[in-house]
Amino acid sequence: MGSNKTIVWFRRDLRIEDNPALAAAARDGSVFPVYIWCPQDEGQFYPGRVSRWWLKQSLAHLDHSLRSLGAELVLIRTQSTLAALLECIEAIGATKVVFNHLYDPISLVCDHNIKGKLVELGISVQSYNADLLNEPWEVYDARGQAFTTFEAYWDKSLNMQWEHVTLLPPWKLVPATGNVAKCSIEELGLENETEKSSNALLARAWSPGWSNADKALSEFSELHLLQYSKNRTKVGQNSTSLLSPYLHFGELSVRKVFQLARMKQILWAKEGNSIGVESVTLFLRAIGLREYSRYLCFNFPFTHERPLLSNLNFFPWQADQNNFKAWRQGRTGYPLVDAGMRELWATGWIHNRIRVIVSSFAVKVLLLPWKWGMKYFWDTLLDADLESDILGWQYISGSLPDGHELERLDSPEVQGSKFDPEGEYVRHWLPELARLPTEWIHHPWDAPDNVLKVSGVELGFNYPKPFIEIDLAREHLIKAIFKMWEMEAAAKAANSNGTDEVVDNSDGIESLPIPKVILKNNAPCPTYSSNDQKVPTFQNSKSNQFNRKRSKHMQEERPLQDNLHNPNEGGTSRTNEDCSSTAESSMSKKQTTSRNSFSVPQSCSSSKDNSFLECESSDMKQSWQEQIDMEQSSSKDGKQRIN
Repeated sequence: MGSNKTIVWFRRDLRIEDNPALAAAARDGSVFPVYIWCPQDEGQFYPGRVSRWWLKQSLAHLDHSLRSLGAELVLIRTQSTLAALLECIEAIGATKVVFNHLYDPISLVCDHNIKGKLVELGISVQSYNADLLNEPWEVYDARGQAFTTFEAYWDKSLNMQWEHVTLLPPWKLVPATGNVAKCSIEELGLENETEKSSNALLARAWSPGWSNADKALSEFSELHLLQYSKNRTKVGQNSTSLLSPYLHFGELSVRKVFQLARMKQILWAKEGNSIGVESVTLFLRAIGLREYSRYLCFNFPFTHERPLLSNLNFFPWQADQNNFKAWRQGRTGYPLVDAGMRELWATGWIHNRIRVIVSSFAVKVLLLPWKWGMKYFWDTLLDADLESDILGWQYISGSLPDGHELERLDSPEVQGSKFDPEGEYVRHWLPELARLPTEWIHHPWDAPDNVLKVSGVELGFNYPKPFIEIDLAREHLIKAIFKMWEMEAAAKAANSNGTDEVVDNSDGIESLPIPKVILKNNAPCPTYSSNDQKVPTFQNSKSNQFNRKRSKHMQEERPLQDNLHNPNEGGTSRTNEDCSSTAESSMSKKQTTSRNSFSVPQSCSSSKDNSFLECESSDMKQSWQEQIDMEQSSSKDGKQRIN
């Protein structure tokens, strides 16, 4: 064991098993585990109530585990993460800071800046991969370009040479001592008094913490993985792994999940169990989608606020607050959509299939800006994950090359008959429709008057009439698509040379094509290691353009799948980008506010042509969480149910 005093900066890696930063610090000498809560750093992506509840429970669980090894978890609430780290460094005389990588745009900027400051002060900084099978800068095509379709990305990932070694928890931790302004778990302010009664219900269904994550993984692999291929689309049941909250908070190692599932697949293949083999393939594909979400966010860090396909910048979204409120509250008049939104409101959780259905309804039927839906999911989901939300909403809104066709509009009635054929899910979350016969449960507006009367359903009174007929919504969608094409053509014609790719410049970033990835081999600096985080920077490149997906009105319609992704043939970006270690980048003194760097997400985007681009009205600028909490507090306690 060395003599270093190392600060272990915990974020979304709240476990002691397979935690490379913690393991490295334990080998090096004494450790000072710290979790820093800085609400200012969260910005518009301040976690919602249920997500903060999970974080609070997970931190308490981690502290208990660390104490059993000999070191407590120091909790700090601050207005500056950097200032808190510097205070810890001075208090214990630390010689090193270690942490595990994050990949969302906000964290990339924050980590880059903090690491640069610490390096300038002579502090050794090391960072590690604890969240992914492969780092985003490791998976490129033969030309060094980033993949822009999932199928091509995942195929390359699965065929890479992996060295996945799951690290055991340290046997013992030697604590580094020092006096810092720490606080208790309650003083951290993750939960206020008005939220505790609602949050108490969450504990009936969920058990946060890394050891509980292990139990959940074992239960899934032993009891549910074999039939995953058959059961995964059944809504209203525990038909999925339910591991996503544990993975988001880093309570569960994705390497461990992958290795366990892969071993099951090998054994079932040996036994000739084709169902088991298929189930593992589909489950690992879901893991791959999570990997891909981080890959996209790293290589295209604007995707939290702009679509990957730039022509979608011209789509005439309808920023209608009333429609948005009806969608949030489950009052659209379409039972499956309303049931899903009410379950989300009450529990902070909905099945992946329901997520696809309700998000598709928001952007295709109501034409609501996809960023509104993404932000609402972030505010209300128990497993809210920025990278996954970005991937899901861009996929649904036709913003990805291999996503839903923009003009594809699935009828909620048909989806209900397919995924909730007996109507049990709808009846559970819409008690006003509980007595309606199965024949009419997904389209009560077609039921005879006498059936509605006997069932106690009064359309327009105790259950709303449909907001809009699907056929009319489809007409509106097609008109909006044609309007988008007109706007794009007009913008390109107005461009100086008429050939450059046109993007939304509302955030002040210069119009640039999607960057190609080039790894810089800079001279090593004192903190450099092969584990170091890379960060993307943009360079101008006008020689290449991104290949936009064409509508089925301009090409033959391709078959679509029910999975989260419907990949085309593999595609890659055709652009230029540099990647370098954050420590190296900081030494070059580049300003993060330059026109060639990406910016931290802002809460609202506007445009010179804001008459047709998506925007948030002044009402949207108020705290989303305040609106949600007000709506939830006004509901009856009896509706706050957990499955």
